[in-house]
Amino acid sequence: MDNNKLSDPAVRVIRIIAISSGCMLLLASVLSNIIGLSVSAGLSMNQIYFAVAGIILVISGFLGRRFPMFYTGTARILLNIVIAVVIVEFISLAVVKVIDSDQFNIRARKIEEGHLDELGGRVVCGCYAPFVVWRAHTLLNCDSITISEDGYRLTPGASRDPDAFKVFVLGGSAMWGTGVSDSRTIATYLQRDLRGLIDRPVAVYNLAQIGYSSTQELIELMLQLRNGNIPDLVIFYDGFNDVCCSFESGIAGVHASLESIAGRIEGTDEALGIMPVWKILITKTNTWLLITSLQAKGILPEKTLEIPTYSTMGIDCDSLTSETVSIYYGNCNVVEALSDSYGFDYMIVWQPTIWSGSKTLTDRENEFIDVEDPFFLWGADPAFRELLVASYDLFEDSIADSTRYFSFRSIFDGIEGEVYIDYSGSHVTAGANEMIAGRILDLLSEADYLLSNNTGISGN
Repeated sequence: MDNNKLSDPAVRVIRIIAISSGCMLLLASVLSNIIGLSVSAGLSMNQIYFAVAGIILVISGFLGRRFPMFYTGTARILLNIVIAVVIVEFISLAVVKVIDSDQFNIRARKIEEGHLDELGGRVVCGCYAPFVVWRAHTLLNCDSITISEDGYRLTPGASRDPDAFKVFVLGGSAMWGTGVSDSRTIATYLQRDLRGLIDRPVAVYNLAQIGYSSTQELIELMLQLRNGNIPDLVIFYDGFNDVCCSFESGIAGVHASLESIAGRIEGTDEALGIMPVWKILITKTNTWLLITSLQAKGILPEKTLEIPTYSTMGIDCDSLTSETVSIYYGNCNVVEALSDSYGFDYMIVWQPTIWSGSKTLTDRENEFIDVEDPFFLWGADPAFRELLVASYDLFEDSIADSTRYFSFRSIFDGIEGEVYIDYSGSHVTAGANEMIAGRILDLLSEADYLLSNNTGISGN
């Protein structure tokens, strides 16, 4: 109906109704938490919807007969914006296919499945797994990396004989084998060399995962035992990730990316109080994929991330060190109880890092500890080094006479060549992995407790 044909009294009634309804919606928005229309204690989407609808009604009421003109003009502007966005999306799709064709499908799928936080923050790369939170994704499969459908990395040469001597290795990305092929991981070197020490077939299972802390490793072990997969020997390769998790969250004993993962489950964002719709939509566009691809190639500058740490939270290093190591030993006590119950042996090793030893560093390795990297921002932070060194000191002080607990902090101290391969400060070369596996085997051969369980390992 043409509003110009309405009488003035009719227009006046419509305006009053619109303004009154708008004010009621605005009041409902303000009182939503009190009257139960809001789904959260903070500012909810329902409150935003009520407020937007109320504002539109109030504006239309004040505009009166001019509202149709206002509506038509606004609709034209919005339509032009939509057309422009669609054009930009098609252009972005074409450009990103050209400049980043190899990574396009992987990056798009990671964003779609929530495995890549393109708006910042350290979020682990993997697929959800019950209780342990994540395991490796088959997206990582390539010529040199093989991930099984259930998220574990392959150990070439592992026997499938049901009577094989079964070894579980657990840890983070260093034990998993970041930076090396399947045939160059610590697990694979152990598989190769154990066959020369044991008179049975050998099967080394690489149960390590990128970013795992010791508690996740313990849960992984428990899941394997629950399913009837009982090992003869379990080797834990730890230290670094437990410290990293304490450093970034200020809480000992948690997993990596605590706030980001909690935010996804709770549907919240620590900075805004809600998960903005625009953030969800933008990260799924080709335009955003193009921007992040250009940033990855250094064509566009990346935004500087200010990640909170225990230091910026005002948490004391000594107390956090004590809690971190104490919780680690708590996990070890559970391992000991499981060992007694299920009849397997175990070995605890704290891994070497670029900050914890006294290795003579190459120029490249010095760069790793002096330059900030967007994926390993803690490396150049003195507070991280302080926490790491203090944690290693405390761990080593309590294992001097142990036959199950070892620190490999100084394993590379006499090596002048390059060992560390990236800014993580914990990933090493294939040769270094072989050296670590050799040291583990030496300790296994020397340990009398292994012989007591008739494992077949020959002592020196």
